Amino acid sequence: MRTQGKQISVRLVWPFVRVAGTESAAIEGLARAGIAPSDFVDPDARIAHRSVMEILRAYVARTGDTTVGLRAGQSLETGDLEVLEFATRSCATLRDAIKCSARYMHLLNEAAEISLVEGGQDAMWSFRVTDGVPQPDAANDFILASTASFVRRYTGVREPAIEVHVRHNEPAYAATYQEVFGTRVRFGMPHNGFVFSRSRLDQPMLRAQPVVQAAFESRARELSERLGAAGMRHQIMELVMAQLRTGRVSMSGLAREFAMSVATLRRRLDQEGTSFSKVVDDARRALAEAYLRDRRLSISEIAFLLGFSHAPAFYGAFRRWTGTTPSDYRAHVLVQRGDSSVPPPSKPVVLSS
Repeated sequence: MRTQGKQISVRLVWPFVRVAGTESAAIEGLARAGIAPSDFVDPDARIAHRSVMEILRAYVARTGDTTVGLRAGQSLETGDLEVLEFATRSCATLRDAIKCSARYMHLLNEAAEISLVEGGQDAMWSFRVTDGVPQPDAANDFILASTASFVRRYTGVREPAIEVHVRHNEPAYAATYQEVFGTRVRFGMPHNGFVFSRSRLDQPMLRAQPVVQAAFESRARELSERLGAAGMRHQIMELVMAQLRTGRVSMSGLAREFAMSVATLRRRLDQEGTSFSKVVDDARRALAEAYLRDRRLSISEIAFLLGFSHAPAFYGAFRRWTGTTPSDYRAHVLVQRGDSSVPPPSKPVVLSS
């Protein structure tokens, strides 16, 4: 079943039903979105992303069940995510697992993008929505809680992240996040994500099996091809991030990497509602936020690494991305981390999306 707009797998709805049960109003909402009961129990069924977000928002408003997203994320069971789960948990290291999940996240959510940025001693995992559909707080909570549960289950590591980044503003139930994540939580961020020690990326996966991983990744690739253009943006994002570190990025160079013409690459990106310039801009922002956490890099060096001709151009872009300057962002991050040697930012930092 295909409708207009990005779609998500019904598998992502199952954990919510597990913790909240079935509710007649929610079932009616699914029916209005064209989802019959038989579709709901079909593991291959896909639902319009916008419809699911609207139904989830209405459910929380109707019931007052504000923590449903956190509980649903914690309730994720082995096998819920099927091919993507089996491919990622069989990887050799956490780094490999994250990159694998980023390549095939569109199998579960066509409107999602995962990125991993390594800078200095830290690494940043982030989750962004690419179709502009507003996410209710419960959806953000689910992404973070389910990711934390997955990492704990398949690495065996209980050490919390350095920081948890939450897209929405601080809610009334903010104390619950400490119970779930056991670390500093920052609300009102441009993305949902985690900051953690870069060394954790080398953590072996408990179920690492190269032959099994290759088989499931092959299956994921096959399913991805059936979905068509979905996922191209992430693949380009990865290449852009890699190439920004070594030199300038060109659309013609990327087209050659994918063995296609520039026109075809432009059309594929257009099908995903984006453009080459937007992908480059997003890659620069993700890398900038990671680089600024490493105080050993000067602002001028970061501007060079990101391909800007001079530092003022970087300052202008960063202010456009976040509403603040690179210097104030760096000061804010380091002060939050308890670095007393760093003066506080010149004014309070409120990040824009």
